[in-house]
Amino acid sequence: MAGRRNKGGRNWKTAGGILGVLALFGSKLKFLLPLLKFGKFGATIWTMVLSVGAYMLIYPWSFALGLVIMLFIHEMGHVWAAKRKKLPVSAPAFIPFLGALISMKKQPQNAEVEAYIALGGPLIGTLGALAALLIGLATDHPVFYAVAMIGFFLNLINLLPIHPLDGGRIVTAISRWLWVVGLIGGLIVILYLKALIFLIFWALFAWELYNKYVRKKGRKKVEAPFQRERFMLSVPVQRFEENGMFIPAAEHQRPLPFVQVGDVREKEEKLVIGYPGFETLAQIPFNRGLVQQVALQQSAVSGDVVQMTLLLGYEPYVEYQGMIKEEPYYEVPRRTRWAYGFVYFGLAAVLGLLMYYTSISIPTPPLAG
Repeated sequence: MAGRRNKGGRNWKTAGGILGVLALFGSKLKFLLPLLKFGKFGATIWTMVLSVGAYMLIYPWSFALGLVIMLFIHEMGHVWAAKRKKLPVSAPAFIPFLGALISMKKQPQNAEVEAYIALGGPLIGTLGALAALLIGLATDHPVFYAVAMIGFFLNLINLLPIHPLDGGRIVTAISRWLWVVGLIGGLIVILYLKALIFLIFWALFAWELYNKYVRKKGRKKVEAPFQRERFMLSVPVQRFEENGMFIPAAEHQRPLPFVQVGDVREKEEKLVIGYPGFETLAQIPFNRGLVQQVALQQSAVSGDVVQMTLLLGYEPYVEYQGMIKEEPYYEVPRRTRWAYGFVYFGLAAVLGLLMYYTSISIPTPPLAG
């Protein structure tokens, strides 16, 4: 009982220490805020520090730091794979007790690319955990064995064939029948481990599958809905004056010329909008679908700027139609399916063996006396 009280007290002291440090040095570190806010890895640094502090409430600082580093290496594997496929992604962001994530600014165009990016995390993450194990073997320090074990475990459980886990994305390039394995076997594993967070992922995935493949049978097949979207465009009054053009009236409506092009340098699609008398009215990034129409809805003069409300009509791309895509998305050559299957099952087997080897390699403390 006393041991429990001491442990609880130590946790609260750790939390108090972290808050005390922030209170003491917060005012002196304000000069770092612009760097952390606007820097490319600003959010990564802040959320990493926050996660380490959160895990320190439960674990020793060395293990907490090692756990966050394992998560960071895993996410950088996804970043590396996405860059190889020329897809822009954000830097990793960490959520205490939930893990880490990256956001994709443009979605994969097919299952093969999705699987490639998903596979990058467990592959690089396994190498990071293996490095921790090798350091543990060289130094015989228990914390490195513990970090290696958690690294192997996190990468292995991420291979469960459940969307949106990495395994659920990888198997899209192998066989979607493996999703059924995930629904049954994955649920058994999750319940056995009492991993409640993964149970939420499983429930969302099960509901998505039900809507797509069971509930859909009782409904007529419909094409991807035509989407309409309004957005505001600010154009300086001076531009109209320089081109000898009248400012459109408040309720003036008209279709506008446009062209949708791919920007190779920026790795994104852009919508170039014209206007009678203008060579180009505006260029805006637009990756969500194939634009069919652009029209001026209304205008209003605000100071030196004309606020123009435009209506966009477009057909959404396949990747913007939900977690589970349409059939063409999953068309992968047979040889590629076999290659991904070999890597997927091979990596799972290697991780299982490495976990077993790590467990029997952890040094046992000498007996007292």
